[in-house]
Amino acid sequence: MVILRNKQAENFIQNPNDDTQGILIYGQDLGLITHRARLLINYFVADKTDPFQLSKLNSDILKEDPDLLINELDTYSLMGTRKVIHLRLSQDLKKDQVECIMNEDNSNLVIITANEMKPTSILRKGFETNKNYISIPCYSSSSMDIMSLLNEKLIEKDMQMDREAKELLIYSLGDNYENTLSEIDKVLTMNMSSTSTITKKDVENIVVNSSNIIITDLVDLIFEKKTRDISLSYYKTLDQFQPPQILQIVSNHTIKLLDMIAIKEKESASAKQVVETYKPSFFFKRHNSIQKQLNIWSGQALLEILEILSKTIMDTRSYSEISKEITERSLIKISSIKS
Repeated sequence: MVILRNKQAENFIQNPNDDTQGILIYGQDLGLITHRARLLINYFVADKTDPFQLSKLNSDILKEDPDLLINELDTYSLMGTRKVIHLRLSQDLKKDQVECIMNEDNSNLVIITANEMKPTSILRKGFETNKNYISIPCYSSSSMDIMSLLNEKLIEKDMQMDREAKELLIYSLGDNYENTLSEIDKVLTMNMSSTSTITKKDVENIVVNSSNIIITDLVDLIFEKKTRDISLSYYKTLDQFQPPQILQIVSNHTIKLLDMIAIKEKESASAKQVVETYKPSFFFKRHNSIQKQLNIWSGQALLEILEILSKTIMDTRSYSEISKEITERSLIKISSIKS
């Protein structure tokens, strides 16, 4: 079984095995999938504009021309090097296509990127059970993973950041690995000339960008029950985020509201007190909205929302071709729940 996770995957990406015939990169974190595929292609391909060195296919192309995959596997680089075939999947392959890829006579390298794949997938099972093929699952990074990445970057650049600044940055990053790297690099680069410790205010001034504003606006519309405005905001958000990411961000916010309601009841505190003292802290401009949300929602209603979101996430994986529509309907539904 050749499944590489976490550190094993990172080590392989940095120093790939030239004997590998195929690499499957799949999962929830589209940013991490894209990041790892790009690094591998950069390693194996000298000239990415040469179609005899790099061929790009996707599910739509194969649907129109099913024989194209076989033809590409049988086409070799004129330079005598292995050709890389990058196949981006929006749906699973058929059995004969998988068998074609896993033919021992193939000398070209196939790099496949895909969304979440069921354990019963023929393609996934084939890559996980054959020693010449590598399977790399990519799931959303936890807060601990992101904190470790941030600390590594700080050590690498010999910089300091206080705890509140770290918590705010991690909370603002979302679940896309490439966005995470970009935002961390942005914060550190813009503070490199300073010898002082990076503060919460430094982070807040930098990370309040258009994508953060767009997604937080959508979240706040949902939980302020401004249902009529959700669709317009949602489709703007799709320019920056994928439906699974949006659902995960909404789910994370629901959990935070549940936690804050528990604090509010336990300490007999006002919504204002809870919001101002909650860690990790919210951007100041959102304080009034979060206070409204705490006064609108009950713990029972939020638990119901989590169940709906969990089912919706599963539905978007099973029916990826209509994931945008499924997600929109779900967001409107949870905003309309009697609270």
